Amino acid sequence: MRIQAIGASPIFAAASAAAARLVATWNRFATQWDPIAVTVATCAVLTVPLLFFRGFHSDEGVAVTAARSAVEDGYWITPHIYNTRFVERPTLLSWIIAGVSAPFGNVNQFTARLPIILFLLAGCWLIYVVLRRVSASIPASLLGVALFLACPIVIRAYVMPTADMPLAILLFVAFVVWWDGYNGGRISMGRWAAIGIVLALAGLMKGPQPVSYFALGIGLFILITRSWRQIPGFILAGLICVIPLAAWYGYVYSPGDENQWGTFMRLSPAARLDNPIAGILILISETLPAALFTIAFFVARGFGVRDPLPAGLLKAMICYASAAAIIVLFWPSGSTTRYFFPSILPMCVFGALGYDALAKRWPLTIAPGLLVTLGLLAYAFVYSAIAAPLMPRQFREAQIDAARITAQMAAAPAPIYRTDSVDLNVFILVPGPIITKDMAALGAVSGPAWIAAEPDQANALMAERPKKLHVVMPFGQDDEWRLLRLDK
Repeated sequence: MRIQAIGASPIFAAASAAAARLVATWNRFATQWDPIAVTVATCAVLTVPLLFFRGFHSDEGVAVTAARSAVEDGYWITPHIYNTRFVERPTLLSWIIAGVSAPFGNVNQFTARLPIILFLLAGCWLIYVVLRRVSASIPASLLGVALFLACPIVIRAYVMPTADMPLAILLFVAFVVWWDGYNGGRISMGRWAAIGIVLALAGLMKGPQPVSYFALGIGLFILITRSWRQIPGFILAGLICVIPLAAWYGYVYSPGDENQWGTFMRLSPAARLDNPIAGILILISETLPAALFTIAFFVARGFGVRDPLPAGLLKAMICYASAAAIIVLFWPSGSTTRYFFPSILPMCVFGALGYDALAKRWPLTIAPGLLVTLGLLAYAFVYSAIAAPLMPRQFREAQIDAARITAQMAAAPAPIYRTDSVDLNVFILVPGPIITKDMAALGAVSGPAWIAAEPDQANALMAERPKKLHVVMPFGQDDEWRLLRLDK
């Protein structure tokens, strides 16, 4: 069938009309209400139920336990997981959580997750502001926010106290501060110093490697455009970024820590290299709506559909989003999607610009992406506002187990010990002190005491002291751990 015939077919005409109506509906919605109010209300609906009804899970226990150890045990600069040093990286997020929690005397779900919600709002605001500054329409700018909130990887991170999203937002702040100066014709040394401070905060989130998104991206842009006058300021920002990072690593260092740092940074020559093609496919699936609109944007430009943009913006944002990402793609564990988090915000900007380029010309090309975005936001709403409150066992397993363990301890007070393989998420809400010991040390513990261990570990411990040690209860989503009681 000829292309002209397809374009003239009743099915195509009906689909085009439906797409035009969908786009018009989005445009009316975006311009009828204040966009900032819509953003805040949407974030509240999607996050507040999770603030209370989503138990700690996944990797949340690391940052929150480090914050708890700061508040309860005074381990502020040198992070600890209970009584064990945790110095594989700096933990600014844990310090922020501890600072919010300190006035209350303890770390809880509200104080641990509130900073993440504020970072999420900041990311939405940044995307909207950048788009409006480059003359994107209000509907497109609000769509950029929606794309961010609808990415599956972001949905999982709405309230999750892990460093990846705050880190990405801090790096994008640095990019926006730099771009505003560059677009204005001059980047003062004061602006470069401010960029250095923001980069230092980003580095203190998770170590120096993610800062390469800015360093490699802007460095490549300087090289491509031959804007050599930026180099002194670029170096200044780098020095300001490095000083607090070097100070922290120097302060916490003990002989042997370099091995832990090398392992965390995937610098081991024996580390496994992932398949970059698989990494790309996983990234597209985890950023689906933003990826669809980004592809549409660049395809449209390839066909000559080009709305005016500030000179250099596209080149700068491509450098920022892709220079480090390409290296990460071929790095050990490069298919781990959270390592690409800094690229997601620029993708949302590209996607929104794609909406502006195509909404009036070819609405049928963007209607599927708009439907996917709205569908994912609807899923996020159901997940947060309906499933989380109504399915306690699936969403609050850690809270339930913590309450059960706390009740057992209240009935028979004694110190509690854990092996380092036992889930941290459960013990965040169990009163302390909590002590981590290896199997050899647990064999010498005197009763009365509580011990949390894996089943095989529990069996080995009970075999050593069959008359004094017994299982009180299993816990965990699949009962994968045991709480033992050691009698006196």
